[in-house]
Amino acid sequence: MEPLRPDDPEQLGPYRLVARLGAGGMGRVYLARSSHGETVAVKAIRPEMMEDKNFRIRFRREAEAARAVGGIYTAPVVDAEPDAETPWLATAYIPGPTLAEAVSEHGPLPVETVLGLGAGIAEALIAVHAAGMVHRDLKPTNVLLASDGPRVIDFGIVRALDGYELTGSGTLFGSLEYMCPEQATGDPMGPAGDIFCLGSVLAFAASGHAPFSGAAAAALLYQVVHGSPDLTRVPEPLDKIISLCLAKDPSLRITPDRLSAACAPGGAEQMFKDGWLPAPVAATIAGYTAAVMDLDIAAREWDRLTSYTADPHDSVPPANCPQAAGSATGTRRAYDSAAAGVGVLTEVRAPEPCQFSEAAEPERPTPPAHHRARTWSRVSRRTVLAASVGTALVGGAGLLIAKKRTVAHAVQPLGPAPEPTWIYRGGPLLQAPAVFTNGTALLKARPGNILCLDVQNGSQPRWVYQGISQSPTPALLVDGVVVALGTGATVIGVDAATGTEKFTLDFGADYRFDQLFGSYGGSVVSAIGVRLQRQSAEQGVATSTNTVFGIDIQARRALVIPISPEDIGIPLEPVVLPGYFVYADGLRNVTVRRTGDSGSVLWRHPVGYDLRPGLAVLGRTVFAIGSELIALDLVTGKLRWRVKADRGQFASLGVAGNTVYATGTDPSGVYAFSAANGSRRWFCETPRLNVDNHIAVGRRKLYVPAFQNSNGFYAIDTASGRLLWNFTDGRETGINDWQLSCDGEGHLVAQHFDRAYGLPV
Repeated sequence: MEPLRPDDPEQLGPYRLVARLGAGGMGRVYLARSSHGETVAVKAIRPEMMEDKNFRIRFRREAEAARAVGGIYTAPVVDAEPDAETPWLATAYIPGPTLAEAVSEHGPLPVETVLGLGAGIAEALIAVHAAGMVHRDLKPTNVLLASDGPRVIDFGIVRALDGYELTGSGTLFGSLEYMCPEQATGDPMGPAGDIFCLGSVLAFAASGHAPFSGAAAAALLYQVVHGSPDLTRVPEPLDKIISLCLAKDPSLRITPDRLSAACAPGGAEQMFKDGWLPAPVAATIAGYTAAVMDLDIAAREWDRLTSYTADPHDSVPPANCPQAAGSATGTRRAYDSAAAGVGVLTEVRAPEPCQFSEAAEPERPTPPAHHRARTWSRVSRRTVLAASVGTALVGGAGLLIAKKRTVAHAVQPLGPAPEPTWIYRGGPLLQAPAVFTNGTALLKARPGNILCLDVQNGSQPRWVYQGISQSPTPALLVDGVVVALGTGATVIGVDAATGTEKFTLDFGADYRFDQLFGSYGGSVVSAIGVRLQRQSAEQGVATSTNTVFGIDIQARRALVIPISPEDIGIPLEPVVLPGYFVYADGLRNVTVRRTGDSGSVLWRHPVGYDLRPGLAVLGRTVFAIGSELIALDLVTGKLRWRVKADRGQFASLGVAGNTVYATGTDPSGVYAFSAANGSRRWFCETPRLNVDNHIAVGRRKLYVPAFQNSNGFYAIDTASGRLLWNFTDGRETGINDWQLSCDGEGHLVAQHFDRAYGLPV
């Protein structure tokens, strides 16, 4: 839950917006109140969704379909307006975290809780299917945990069973990790598909990870269709129940009524009578409830205050002013915070916002009693609600900040951000940072282009090459040649200076390359993909997924680097160096393989906790992060030093010179450590960060993206650790994160969806 922002509407239909709840693929979700005092969640559809001329027709059908769904364990749709300027849909608000949030914060859930979860969601699917619907996107973020049981939400991509395709055809819909085989292969999906997705959701709840995974989309989809689920961390009897959901053949899957009975023999409602959730999750729900109550109080008080017509000549405080009459605690706290400055959460009492303005004017006759009023200083409804969000969340569940901390101040940059020296505007850019060569930055864009921008003035490309794949990794530089993947199993080389094609190598139908990792040995690039082994034309193909290749450009051959079984399905983000392939494997090890002799293991270092996939190498030292930051010798794997996080974990890395930088999650910020011995040099506290991307380190500054895309990114002085400034273009672009990268001279190229900004050294 977050405060409303300047670009958010005040009202959608009959609902006045109170706070932000989140954002998804289709739009933003807000907490709102109706004119009758009902609290709801309202989804406002993104403007770009309406570019499809058939969108409103589909959205109207989807809203009607979702309204038909009943049942105790769903969040019912209460209203919708598909023909509004901004189409919206309102559902009942359920105070509680998503399953994804609960597991991320508190770890896997107890067996009894997961059994209750299975029973409740199965009952929800019974209601969905009884209405002639298929949900099609059942995943942890679409399951809310309430004190009286789970709730299935987001019927935005349901499909009626009458054959009418509400979301169009020819496109994959849903989350890859939680798809059923029918979705992955493009076959029709019926009610049994929801059961498969439910099995994956329950596996996540019980173990903390999805049962299918892969380093690339193709590998992941293959696992869903052909692979065995990973249920090694799922305790009995959940493993047996989940296995009945995950049968590849839809006709062999357990039905939702049998699943509900298997999870709750005495009936689903019996599971939720006496505290079905572990204490930390129950406390979170209590915090949500308290926060919403405070916001409701603030909204009601604001409505009361603004319903009073003020007169500038009255000398008596209005009766409904909190100074004249007692006000509710939540509203008073909100007003205190608003007066002190939104986001500055202190205990210092400040003047109430309804204090009188004492503008000097000539004496006038006393107006009649019924006109008695006076001007009071203006604080907008948005400001009051924003302050109430901050106060409620700090005093309640701490939903915006870490629960174990008390924030006494807001973190503010020291000065304004510099103006960009240039701005490139074009088509959507791929989610891959820029690569630098000879004063230029190389970017990748849709539908498959390489752009060459001058770091001094990149408003217009020097050259554009068309025809690469849309893999989400940067291009590579090999002896002055820009190397990228094409379609299938092709590797393309482009002259870095002119953009002319140097070569295209096609390795044939027996291979497919998905992502480039790095280069080594002069002319060899490393990639992940699929090796196809054909048995016969009738039998089709058998694939070996997550295969790592060493592609020798000069010799025009692809060598397979075998990956151990425990690594299959792990999101690989290796560091590739001459002789070394360094990565975090699936068994909590830092693993180093050779690149020159079929990928044999040089060493493994067990850490005993979940590693973040992004590692870093500086000289002869490997850095890995999780609950600790560890430094390992590249050649031997010997531990050089370790630093444990005080709270939370270390989440992303950057290295330069003799310093290793790491983001922390609690408190949010960036640490600087000596690369030689791990001694701390400084810590810079920041607002919440997006920790899924590496830290971009320049000559004198480093750059880290904000948690919300619309908040841009932050600059920190590398010498002192001071938070310098915050740059943003104010745009919310959903899943399109900021991509930050620096060259050796300190030029920063910041990419955001369809724009790139060049910032000065």
